[in-house]
Amino acid sequence: MKNKIFYVLIGITALLGLTLTPAHAKTLKYIGSSTVGKFMYEAANVYKAADFSINTKPESGGGENATAAGKCDLGGVAREVKAKILAKGVKKFLIGKDAIGVWVNVDNPISSLDEQQLQKIFTGKISNWKEVGGPDLPINVYIVNKQSATRKVFQKVILKGAPYAGKSLKTVRPDSAILDKVAADKAGIGQLSFAFGSGHPAAAKVKKLNIGQQQATVNNPEYPITRPLYLITKGTPSGEVKDFIDWAQSDAGQKIVKKYFVGK
Repeated sequence: MKNKIFYVLIGITALLGLTLTPAHAKTLKYIGSSTVGKFMYEAANVYKAADFSINTKPESGGGENATAAGKCDLGGVAREVKAKILAKGVKKFLIGKDAIGVWVNVDNPISSLDEQQLQKIFTGKISNWKEVGGPDLPINVYIVNKQSATRKVFQKVILKGAPYAGKSLKTVRPDSAILDKVAADKAGIGQLSFAFGSGHPAAAKVKKLNIGQQQATVNNPEYPITRPLYLITKGTPSGEVKDFIDWAQSDAGQKIVKKYFVGK
């Protein structure tokens, strides 16, 4: 009798298209930009068709290399993808646009700096806040690490390609720690994506500077320091990887993107 019941249960589950064992979602491995990583961590909480392994330590450069070498399912790049990477068969998929902020301590009376002033601060030619209308304090400059796209985009747009320089220049890891440094330093200034200010423990102790007459908001299309955000794959994606990219570009995925960035 017990055997008959068992076979009946098997027949019912087969008829209904069910399984007696739980299905396991595929784990998608992500390597790359910590800025795109903001989206990935949020997406992992709502996208249930796959699990995720997320590594943002290598930043955009590491994400490009890992993807080109086939070491991950998805890479993340927070700038234009290098031509030499695309030449290796890597495909790019735009999911949004980010703005890079210039951050200072909330007690700093300065609310705006123009591009020329910023260029001189980040190249060491201006070293005291009094030179730009602020207090008589040496400026402490905090920049992200060399692998971060934030550093490269800021250098291209604001420094016009000139090297970062200055006695007070300090490199900070991970990127988000820029806000911790500036929050604890009334003379500090740093570069970081707008997205990292959302929910950061130090958010109340820092502020973004306007650049010239341009307000520091992702809703300002004239804000000068912006960049594309890409998911990348080795070759044309298929299966679970394609499904996730399609979702990221859909209305549902873009709802997550727009919590931190400008939609695609």
